[in-house]
Amino acid sequence: METRLSDLREQRLQKLFSDCQQQVIAQVIGPFGLSTAMFEDRNGGNVTTLRNFKREDDSYVATDTDKALHAHSKKNYSVEVREEYEVDTKKKAEEAGSTTWQEKRAAKIKAGKDEYSGGTITLKDGKIVRAELDHVVSIKEVHDDPKIHLSLGKTNKDSTGKITVDVSRVRATVNHDDNLALTNQPLNGSKSDNDLLDWGSAKRKDDSTNCDKFDADAKLLNEKHEKAKARIDETADQSLNRKQTEELLATGTKQAALMAMRQALGLLLTELVNGLFNEIKVLIAHGIEAGKTLFDEIRERLDRIMSSVVRKIPDAVSLMFQGGISGFISNLLTFILNNFLSTAKRLVAVIREGLLGLFHAFKMIFFTPQHMTADQGLQEGLKILGTVIISTIGILLNESVSAFMATVPFLKPLADMITPVLIGIMSGLLSAFLAYQIDCLFDRYRHSLDEKFINELMEDAKRSDEFANNLTALSKSSISNVERYSKSISLYQDIGVAFGAAATAATGAFVSLEQATLTTREQAKKSVAMVAFMCESQAEIDDFLATF
Repeated sequence: METRLSDLREQRLQKLFSDCQQQVIAQVIGPFGLSTAMFEDRNGGNVTTLRNFKREDDSYVATDTDKALHAHSKKNYSVEVREEYEVDTKKKAEEAGSTTWQEKRAAKIKAGKDEYSGGTITLKDGKIVRAELDHVVSIKEVHDDPKIHLSLGKTNKDSTGKITVDVSRVRATVNHDDNLALTNQPLNGSKSDNDLLDWGSAKRKDDSTNCDKFDADAKLLNEKHEKAKARIDETADQSLNRKQTEELLATGTKQAALMAMRQALGLLLTELVNGLFNEIKVLIAHGIEAGKTLFDEIRERLDRIMSSVVRKIPDAVSLMFQGGISGFISNLLTFILNNFLSTAKRLVAVIREGLLGLFHAFKMIFFTPQHMTADQGLQEGLKILGTVIISTIGILLNESVSAFMATVPFLKPLADMITPVLIGIMSGLLSAFLAYQIDCLFDRYRHSLDEKFINELMEDAKRSDEFANNLTALSKSSISNVERYSKSISLYQDIGVAFGAAATAATGAFVSLEQATLTTREQAKKSVAMVAFMCESQAEIDDFLATF
């Protein structure tokens, strides 16, 4: 057992040296090579979420157009900003797909109803005042809402690449008929840009409310505000959902294609580079075969390497499919996470690179292939999971190491190029060493189980031998008892015969005794009769003698 275990350890050690080379090549080419070149990771992912858009800074906003919208949303509300949302000209109204402010006001005046009080456009004293249109949800409220800018804002880019913001859709929403109410000028002037419901319930110096002062109906205010708010929220929500869905499909498809290509190229390049290392190592160790030139030897080895790469093409196609799905899902998962927390670009890379590895690891552990046992599936799954964890740590440390190397003057120009290589080498070595430790752990576990099994077999054999000896002794004792039982039976038979003879004799004696009893009884009768006769004779004699 010890020899076999030591041989296995030697095999594991040799495998470690081979795995170190393969893992280093795979890490340098994959997560720290092709991924760095192919993917431009952003803070917050590829699609801007409302959470990230609400931040004060735009470092987690995905695109330049969204950043322009973000900058516009951060403008302080002013007269100039208000003018952007007004439909005071024909051009602005047409851009918003609406009519001008005056046309809207004229249409409302025809109805002649104060929509906040329910009466006519008059004051309590009967004075007719100027009728004005009011934004139920004020322009300031709309401008201060980040969701409105992200969902309804548009951008245009000119020939110089400058991005400008187009608020025509916001203008159309804020000036929709559901958000407009005809009222009197004093009420509208008092409300200004305040929230309608807050204004209506606000207390005045005389302890009355604004509703009391301006004869507004609180119920009508609630109904109007609820309708206007629902209209704006519905428009914004539908537009935001449509925008984010389209962006998710576009960015997800792009990331799926890139990830598919990355997985396939990574496998083929790893096979190519690993084959080159092995062939060069063999060529240096054994030299050129007799009768061949160096060119012939190199060509033959290159053909062998290319054949090995070609054989990997089906696996590369399979990885393309898996990588495509992983890329799309990782993009979607990053978007979902950023609705709850803002993820830095390093975490975005971790999600993208680790998702496929996690899938393979859990698939191996919980859906073990038929040619493997459960513990073999666990062993391989843990090795994959270990590689994912180490790669994740490497990705997270990449920027920190790069920043540290940039502090060294002679390394600063090369820091961005050297850091991924160094991190890739370290990640590969650690992954190989961790896989070696997992293999050794399972080997010790299996051999420990084998030794326990053998010890149990030996103990069972001892118990079986002891049981056999006891059974033999018991058998001998049983045979001896059988012999004694046989002798006892013979004796019992003889005693039975004797008892039978005695019984026969006793029966004869009983018969004789019965006959003797009968004879004795007859004799007794005769003796009694004789005594009676003698008594009678004696009496007669006495009578006879008495006569004399």
